[in-house]
Amino acid sequence: MRSYLECIPCFMSQALRAARIAQLDDEQTLKLLRIIGGKIKDIQLSDPPPKTGNMIYSLVAEISGKRDPYEWVKREHIDFALRMLPFMEGYIDDARDPVDAAMRVAAAGNIIDLGARKTVENVHKVLEDALTLKHRRWDIDQLKSALADARKILVLGDNAGETVFDFAMMKTLRRVYPGAGIFFSVRGGPTINDATYKDAVRSRIDEVATIISTGSDAPGILMDEVSPEFLEIFNSADVVISKGQGNYETLNDAPRPIFFVMTVKCEVVARHLNLPEGSSVLYFHPGGKSSERMTD
Repeated sequence: MRSYLECIPCFMSQALRAARIAQLDDEQTLKLLRIIGGKIKDIQLSDPPPKTGNMIYSLVAEISGKRDPYEWVKREHIDFALRMLPFMEGYIDDARDPVDAAMRVAAAGNIIDLGARKTVENVHKVLEDALTLKHRRWDIDQLKSALADARKILVLGDNAGETVFDFAMMKTLRRVYPGAGIFFSVRGGPTINDATYKDAVRSRIDEVATIISTGSDAPGILMDEVSPEFLEIFNSADVVISKGQGNYETLNDAPRPIFFVMTVKCEVVARHLNLPEGSSVLYFHPGGKSSERMTD
């Protein structure tokens, strides 16, 4: 998905928000905004938003002197989500369709995203609401059909904290489809509050899946930056489940089938999918150029 003019003020807002979280002082924050302001003229609208986002968060790390400025936020979100895990697992265990319930949990977990949101809301209430809402697009039948014969499942991870919701989802997939091996991808280095290997282990992902790195610290899947090892698993997986907006923005025109699971958090993605903001989505992309197009 390419960038749009609406993305430009969002980039500046993200930079300011990241500066506050990284605890930059006013002079450091002003320096950050000035540098980004100077780079706006070079932004290519043909690039997906995560490519520019990667530049912003690299600058935040450089100016703050912290390799992982969001480390404390990620730890807080993971610990909070782990306390909610019994609620998630109880919801799945009580459901008539555990796979559908597990995917609803995974979609609800995507609400934890400081890259797109100013604060984490009352997550418990958000989760309860998300589990009972009528989803605007929910291609669960296509997913279950694909999973029935799958031998290799790849879940593309997104945010730390959301990873605990993904743990509950993948635990269910292991139980329902015991013949399938599950891989879970993390970023190759810290970026925003996206999950790294350490965050995935803290979220217990290693108990239910093989954790792999994309080989890139971009907040999405930029195919010209990923490692050969990641690319081999991505291409050979029978089912790819992609979490979050950043992964959608970089893969919505991928040549292979992908199931996108996310909460729609911004106007641009909402218009691109022709869905309201706040929608919980399980969207099957069959491969090739997306049929979904943003309307002007």
